[in-house]
Amino acid sequence: MRVPRLAFLLLFLIGSLVGAVEKPFNFNETPGKLPKEVVPTEYAIRIVPNLDNFTFAGSETVKLNVRGPVHQLVLNGLELKIEAASVDGKELPVSAIKADNENELLTLPFSSELAAGDHALTLRFTGKINQQGQGLFYMRYQEQGSGARKVMLGTQFEATDARRFFPCWDEPAFRARFQLTVVVPENWLAVSNMPIQSKTLLNGRDPAAAGGRPRLDTSSGAPGGRALPPRKPMKEVRFAPTPPMSSYLNVFVAGELDFIQSQVGPTQIRVIATKGKAELGRYALEASAEILKYYNDYFGVPYPLPKLDQIALPGGFGGAMENWGGITYFE
Repeated sequence: MRVPRLAFLLLFLIGSLVGAVEKPFNFNETPGKLPKEVVPTEYAIRIVPNLDNFTFAGSETVKLNVRGPVHQLVLNGLELKIEAASVDGKELPVSAIKADNENELLTLPFSSELAAGDHALTLRFTGKINQQGQGLFYMRYQEQGSGARKVMLGTQFEATDARRFFPCWDEPAFRARFQLTVVVPENWLAVSNMPIQSKTLLNGRDPAAAGGRPRLDTSSGAPGGRALPPRKPMKEVRFAPTPPMSSYLNVFVAGELDFIQSQVGPTQIRVIATKGKAELGRYALEASAEILKYYNDYFGVPYPLPKLDQIALPGGFGGAMENWGGITYFE
């Protein structure tokens, strides 16, 4: 009979849909190489790029939730040189840090057990600015209109390249808040996932020092040396902290950039491009505003960040990357 058959098909369909529902996120069951006894909750990162030799200096403090006693920390790092390390203010010998380049892991052993609870890991490190879209990279381009040769910076962290920018738990299951501070030329626009929280002109202070120190010339033998003029006017840009998210969704772009913008409710929408090209993104800006309105209504859940940037990068490799709050595209 038709009714029993329809009832059977309906029950089969319901059973199939129930089976297809995604299971709730379970941190302990997610696959990965990193131990789950230590969980980062907040990162405060400071990066100082050097455009003369395409390297960068960095420092970070990571708040950790240690779920059980451990004798070492294991996290991701690649193409980074660790120059100093401490936990809760107690220095760790850099010589004891093991870098496993094949597995892209850093191991920081302790002389005694680290107890369960909240702790703070502080690291100072250096790295390189790549020519290809891995980690922090640079792009050379010709400016629209003036024809001047320029350089700018961008990042590409998916799938596993945040570890080239800062030591981190670089697996999607490890979600944390990220607060980024960068030092860039004064005339550059710096962009990250969240809006700018503060900007500080360094006025001749050493950008590689946290908070800035005067650059010193010690060649004269004078005690303490004498202050040197800055190479170029620089500024320190601090971004607001992100909501909890995976490391690969971080973004940092900086250069001589222009933008056009609109507003959808509380959300600022921008299209950002190199000088002379921002207006070419007018259609993308208008379409983004309409799409965001539609999705806010359709899902009944408002977009959670205060801004949504779409950033056009010079070049043609890599396609695009859905960084939260700062989507990058290649021209």
